[in-house]
Amino acid sequence: MDFIEYANNWAKSEVTQGHIMIGLGVLILAALVGIIRSEVEFLKGATIPIALMLVILIGYGGYILFSRPAHAKESIALFQKSEKEAIEQEIVKHTNDNKAGKTLMKIYPILAIVSLALLMFLSSPYYKGMAVGFGFLFLMAYVVDNGFVSRSDAFLEYLNEWKA
Repeated sequence: MDFIEYANNWAKSEVTQGHIMIGLGVLILAALVGIIRSEVEFLKGATIPIALMLVILIGYGGYILFSRPAHAKESIALFQKSEKEAIEQEIVKHTNDNKAGKTLMKIYPILAIVSLALLMFLSSPYYKGMAVGFGFLFLMAYVVDNGFVSRSDAFLEYLNEWKA
């Protein structure tokens, strides 16, 4: 597979994840409306983390929909001018993205465990709902980042083979 085809496939898979994120965001928005209308204190506590989840899913998903295809086009245009420069630029980009993503992937599970461990110390249903909501928020962020990092790792592996 050549660079142009690989870059296009990478962008398509990133966009697919962006579509999935927005779709889940819409479903969570419907759930959030139901939670806000409910009288259940536990669910009311989860509104803040669920709203943050909604912002991440729809906001970052929307960003991905527009930024990844544009980045792929720029990379392909650069590749057609200078293969070596395009490969080097992509290696730097994916290496930097992976540093941040892999660091966050170590932090998210810890934050989820801390959130859920707080359940033992909280007595109010509102705060218990908040703790569970943040636990789900951090797990969702872990899953989202895992998708991006795994594809970026695969792209880096491809680029290093190309470079060799």
